[in-house]
Amino acid sequence: MGKLGTLLQIGRTFGVRDGLLRAEYELQRASGLMSRRMRSVRGWASWDLKHIAARTSPEDLLSIRRQGGRPFFFLDSRSLAHELSRILGQEGQSSVRAEARGILEGKLPFFGRLSFACGFPPRWFQSPVTGQRVSPDRPWTQMRFASGDYGDLKFILEPSRFLFVYPLARAYVISGDERFPAAFWSAIEDWAEKSPPMSGPLWICGQESSLRVLAWSFALYAFLNSPSTTPQRVALLLSMIAAHAWRTTQTVGYARSQRSNHLFSEAVGLWTAGTLYPELRDAVAWQKQGAALLREAVIDQITSEGASLQDSFNYQRMVLHLLLWTLRLAEIHEIQLDPEIRTRTAAAFAFIREFVDSESGCAPNHGSNDGSHILPLSACDYGDFRPLLRLGSCVLDRPSALQPGPWDEAALWFCGESAKSEEREPVYTVTSAAGYHRIGSENSWALVRAGCYTRRPFQADQLHVDLWYHGLNLARDAGTFLYNGDPPWNNGLAGTAVHNTVMVDRQDQMRRAGRFLWLDWAQASGRSFSMSFSKTSADSPNCFEGEHYGYRRLGVKHRRTVQCITEDAWVIVDDLLGAGEHVLGLHWLLPDLPFEVRAPSPFCAVLSAEKVRFRWNVFSSSPGSAAVIRGGKTLTGDTMGGDEELLGWESPTYGERCPAISLLYRLQSSLPVRIVTVILAGEALQLQQSDRQLVLSRDNSQIYQVSLAAVQTVGAGG
Repeated sequence: MGKLGTLLQIGRTFGVRDGLLRAEYELQRASGLMSRRMRSVRGWASWDLKHIAARTSPEDLLSIRRQGGRPFFFLDSRSLAHELSRILGQEGQSSVRAEARGILEGKLPFFGRLSFACGFPPRWFQSPVTGQRVSPDRPWTQMRFASGDYGDLKFILEPSRFLFVYPLARAYVISGDERFPAAFWSAIEDWAEKSPPMSGPLWICGQESSLRVLAWSFALYAFLNSPSTTPQRVALLLSMIAAHAWRTTQTVGYARSQRSNHLFSEAVGLWTAGTLYPELRDAVAWQKQGAALLREAVIDQITSEGASLQDSFNYQRMVLHLLLWTLRLAEIHEIQLDPEIRTRTAAAFAFIREFVDSESGCAPNHGSNDGSHILPLSACDYGDFRPLLRLGSCVLDRPSALQPGPWDEAALWFCGESAKSEEREPVYTVTSAAGYHRIGSENSWALVRAGCYTRRPFQADQLHVDLWYHGLNLARDAGTFLYNGDPPWNNGLAGTAVHNTVMVDRQDQMRRAGRFLWLDWAQASGRSFSMSFSKTSADSPNCFEGEHYGYRRLGVKHRRTVQCITEDAWVIVDDLLGAGEHVLGLHWLLPDLPFEVRAPSPFCAVLSAEKVRFRWNVFSSSPGSAAVIRGGKTLTGDTMGGDEELLGWESPTYGERCPAISLLYRLQSSLPVRIVTVILAGEALQLQQSDRQLVLSRDNSQIYQVSLAAVQTVGAGG
């Protein structure tokens, strides 16, 4: 496709509305109009209290709040001390205090799991990873996120999200140590001095501005009764919040054009500024605009089934945190929001709950994962979704099967008490309309992705399978690692090669036109259903069958069947239909556990976990060979060229890359071709090949069989 054709297709991808919104934003930047607007309100003089809240004194700002006049989730954070200490236990309390002391020593949290030495107050304009700096005097209107001049800007911006205030607040509640509120106010004053309004790179993004408003508001109320919280400091903070809300309004068209979590963040930031700080001159307008934008976002981005159209479980958690924040504050302030906001929030909550593993509390690392964890209010790991489930059950008044644990903390902060546990039998619904399928049982289950895109996709992962066994993510998604690194680490893990699916002729399922842009969308269809193989839960689908048409341009259709035969046996059948000779690559990403190849052909390997060994078997209708890659290096076999650098890695959060095991099974053959993967836990089941049949038995009794013969169906239309 020529350049003109590609540009036209990009235009169709964004659509008229989004294209016009984005064009308006770019025109304002290119013409200098945005720069002139920013220069008109630079410096704190424009945001002095007398200009933004003329009838309010600094003393009034503080005293009204100390008397409960502007209520928050909690009136006095210190009243939570007893219950928080109980939730954390002695070990948890020690860990919280240690993290807070580390922050005072300059060790700041990053992306939910990492920490880097940044100094305190932080070196706001320097990457702790590369040491690269961006000039504090550089206008944000002359910058782009992906510029190579300063490395990955996300590492520079992360401290300015002020997420470190949450561990400081937690430590203050259980210890009463006044160093923690003093540290917050020291950071606020330093940030204000070094990043005056609209004049530097930390003002580049409306979403970043909005997330600061949330963090600053939480810290203000957490430290409200500390001696460090003075009228003058509160007045400064309100000036900063007013400046940030105004900044957000100036580029909200860009957020609307993106149709992503940016719009949720900016809507909630504006609504929060207008709700918690009614003294501000524009508070009513911000609250009204924020509520309208939030309604637009939930209707546009959350399906009636509750799936986020950004196709990312981490972003769905972020969006739910923003929505739960808003709903709880609206309840406290007796504000009527559009009913659709609560309806879609409840649907999104119910949806994500279906994909949280009951034993580990984790969810598949599905979709883009930029390390956003905007409410780090628990001792749980970044990948643990139970704090979200507990918080959602409290705010939405939903039953929860969770027993008391460290995941109760966020609900305590928001609601003053933990949700009550109610036993609930797991009932897993078919979410085929949203393109997500959960099959199997409570303890042995799979997520299968088969979506029909109506919005631009972010990953080329059709028919990807995520497999879970008693809390272990056995076949997994690689995550993201970096958006803005050197190739191939510039969102390289979004491609087909690293997902648990089949790649044809070493090409992605869709045509890549940028780090976040795919053309020629791969559409898929599929269904989940139940079949009687053996004793399984009657309420849970145990089979999936579907297909995608991303390789139609190559004359190939990929059809996949996933079957949970028993809790200890999974069979995945891949049929590649069409004509002509093609290179096919089946990939599985496994945890970094001891891995032994028992036989090269038919391929059989053993993955040894702590309590069980898994036998991984791969058969095909035409001869193939397997390679095992760990951390970008081939351990056994032949990859047949080209993909090793991205394989054998996983990224639990942004900026973190860990070794994993990639199993790559490749063959070059004329179509049609069938590839069968059989995964067995333990030694109780026997697998035998008889002629062109695979037979699965227990105690010499056959429970399942599947043909190894290629399906003689031609054509790749759809």
